Amino acid sequence: MKTSARSLLISAALVIGANGLMASPASNSWFDEWYRTKFGRSSPMEEARQRAEQANTAYREEASREAASITDAWREQFFKAKFGRYSPIEEARQRSERENTAYREETTSTATTPANDWIQQWHKSKFGRSPER
Repeated sequence: MKTSARSLLISAALVIGANGLMASPASNSWFDEWYRTKFGRSSPMEEARQRAEQANTAYREEASREAASITDAWREQFFKAKFGRYSPIEEARQRSERENTAYREETTSTATTPANDWIQQWHKSKFGRSPER
C-alpha cells in the first residue's frame, strides 16, 4: 500500500508538472515584458521580429496621430498651458494636415454678432432689456 501511494503521488506530480510545461508560452514574453519595463521599448529581438512582420505585410497600418506624438505630448501640453496656443511645430503640422485633407468641413454661415458688444451688454444689465435700434 505504501509503495502504490508513493508512486501515485509521484505520477500526479509529474502529470501536474507536464501540464504546466505544456501550458507555458513558447516565446520569452517575460523577458520582453521585463525589457520593456526596464528600458521603455521592446527588446532588439522583438523589434526585429516586428520589422520583419511589417515588411511581409501587404497593407501596412497607417501610424495614428496619438502613436506618432506620444513623445511630445508633455511638451505640447506645457507649451499650450504656458502660452495659450499650440507650439509652432504643432501649428505647422495642423496646417499641413488641413491643406492635405481631401474633404474639408463645410463652414456654415451663421449670423455673426459684433465682436465688441459691451454697449449692448451694459444696456441690458442697466435697463433689463436689449437696446432698441
